Amino acid sequence: MFKLIFKIFGGLIIVTLLLGLGTFAYLGSFYSVQKSTNVYDCAVVFGAAVWPGGTPSDALNDRVNTAVDIYNEERVSCLIFSGADSAYGKHEVDVMVDIAYSREVELEDIELDYDGNNTRQTIENLDNERSYVLVSNDFHLARINLLAKQRKLKDYSVEYSLYANGRYSKEAFFVVREIAAFWYYALGA
Repeated sequence: MFKLIFKIFGGLIIVTLLLGLGTFAYLGSFYSVQKSTNVYDCAVVFGAAVWPGGTPSDALNDRVNTAVDIYNEERVSCLIFSGADSAYGKHEVDVMVDIAYSREVELEDIELDYDGNNTRQTIENLDNERSYVLVSNDFHLARINLLAKQRKLKDYSVEYSLYANGRYSKEAFFVVREIAAFWYYALGA
């Protein structure tokens, strides 16, 4: 009986390790996604933390600035800012607008999604008749791509944001979170 339990436990450990390594490799494949030269309708920016005083986190700042660069390259004609309320009072979407406005983006070229409380909701709020560049950090793109496929978005690409101030100190945590979230959504949650 002990040998059977040991074999089952050992097998579960091996399967878990293989799934974890496979997921990590799949996540890693988005770290080198080629920048698309195609023209899309809009760039979609996924929300991230806002600090006290309405200060954008590095992740939010990087995502918005990458989307503005795509807009300035005329690869999109509009920006969609999607996010949630901040714990510190200023909504993520409003902070994104401030960044874009400071970079002289025309306000009429910005669409606001105040109901993008999480990655899935942001994807679900998109109109399937339009095309999109989905912009976030490289470690977040595997989940975004999975949800876009599940939603059956017709025409999209994913693009990672550039790191203006280097990699994030909590990035290891973010990667582990993305592995868990990827499997949560992949298993149909």
